[in-house]
Amino acid sequence: MQDKGQLNLKLIQKCPVCNADYIDNRIEVIDETDRSFLAYLSCGFCFSNIIVRVVTMPHGLVGNAILTDLGPIEVLEYAQTENIKGDNVLEAHTLISKDSNFIEKLKQS
Repeated sequence: MQDKGQLNLKLIQKCPVCNADYIDNRIEVIDETDRSFLAYLSCGFCFSNIIVRVVTMPHGLVGNAILTDLGPIEVLEYAQTENIKGDNVLEAHTLISKDSNFIEKLKQS
């Protein structure tokens, strides 16, 4: 998959922030499975960073890219955390609704 990932990354040639060409050594595949890969691209000119997830689907490749201020290690740590579930959201809502000063207390901590 490493070779496929490198070929697919050639589709992303220019930085979306400054339009500079990406340099190959600033592109890093940080995670991959048999059907997808996660890449981290860093612009050598404006230093913006992009996370790209490309997934192989029956009808072709599907990819998403987002700008980030995270480093590649932080991206991996975040990717490996558990997903937020509906119960987590409801629990947070309950905590916030019970205490009118919850947000202020959160800001202070």
